[in-house]
Amino acid sequence: MLKKLHLLLITIFIINTAIHAEIELNPTHPDTYTVQKGDTLWDISAKFLKSPWVWPEVWHANPQIQNPHLIYPGDEISLVYLDGKPTLQLSRGHPTIKLSPKGRVIDHNKAITTIPLRDILPFLRKLRILTEEEMQGAPYVVSIEEGHLVGSKPNLLYVRNLEARQGDVFAVVRPTVIYRNVPVDYPWGESAYADRKTESIAWAKTSTSTGMAVMTRFWKNYIDRHYWMNVDILGYEVMDIATAAVTRVGTGDIITMKVSSSLIEIAEGDLIIPLSDYSFNAYFQPKAATITDDNIRIVALNNAIFRSGKWQIVAISRGSDDGVSVGDVFDVNRPERVIRDEVMHPKNDLKTFFRPSKAKVTLPEEFLANIMVFKTFEHISYALIVEGNRPVKLFDFVRAP
Repeated sequence: MLKKLHLLLITIFIINTAIHAEIELNPTHPDTYTVQKGDTLWDISAKFLKSPWVWPEVWHANPQIQNPHLIYPGDEISLVYLDGKPTLQLSRGHPTIKLSPKGRVIDHNKAITTIPLRDILPFLRKLRILTEEEMQGAPYVVSIEEGHLVGSKPNLLYVRNLEARQGDVFAVVRPTVIYRNVPVDYPWGESAYADRKTESIAWAKTSTSTGMAVMTRFWKNYIDRHYWMNVDILGYEVMDIATAAVTRVGTGDIITMKVSSSLIEIAEGDLIIPLSDYSFNAYFQPKAATITDDNIRIVALNNAIFRSGKWQIVAISRGSDDGVSVGDVFDVNRPERVIRDEVMHPKNDLKTFFRPSKAKVTLPEEFLANIMVFKTFEHISYALIVEGNRPVKLFDFVRAP
């Protein structure tokens, strides 16, 4: 009995040690820090912790403080140890005020945010993901006032398939890319594809009855059916480019709209969808991602062609239906790379002439950056690069830290 109890205590000690070992402090951490205007939760967490995403594990919310999970300029954060575990505590002082019984008045809109809003607010208002059903049923611009090729404020738009009333306001969006998972190797047997990759291809709303569309559909349904049965559409990305109000209804299936604002010029084929509410919780807490999928990829770079760096936005190939949530922090890794050993096996090496694979070596995955998810859709999420000194590229791996 004593032996079993001894083993149990050892096991508990090992588990506790492992949990505590995960919380590594920043070697240059302060004992206390007074929050400054312009700070973010990520900045403050990085001052104390080597891995800022373990903040929820060390944060101690004081129930005696109003809104203890919100942090304001002037608050003081202290590093203390409770039962041997590092813990961050908040103290919210009251300034000395003469001839007045009033305490500190707090404007809750001035609480610090998790990440810099200036870097993501324009993006939140610009890009969103549609499902296949939403894409197929979306009304579209069929013509622009006086046959113009493009339109802007205050041009009239002629729209098909829109159910609306006079005065209703909608968003005008431009199709950008389709995100989809496709098989890598053709399965000569009947088994499903094991290896997949995520790709993004340009798309536009168009007829399904053209000769090319019919031939493509025949190919997918009958010639290469097994392949296309294993292609999964993750979402249709669109970009908000304008708003327009309904000015006239009832002329067949055409509704007339007037452009009320525009970021870029509107063209035939642009879609009409409801306005986004842009609701966003700026005070979420960073946390380590728990999804274990080993094939999550960077599938888009915002405002970049080949590579992105710190405080830029990327899209990843998983969303809320896959277990990704706002605040999740991931590692981004450069994939393994196969190269030829030019030192011992140059191109004129006779030893590997008939066996070139012997000259190949595989370089390991390399850590590039940390990203934090701030917006999720069903199968696509947008994230901000919060740490990292190496550029992030398309199709880099996204891993739980």
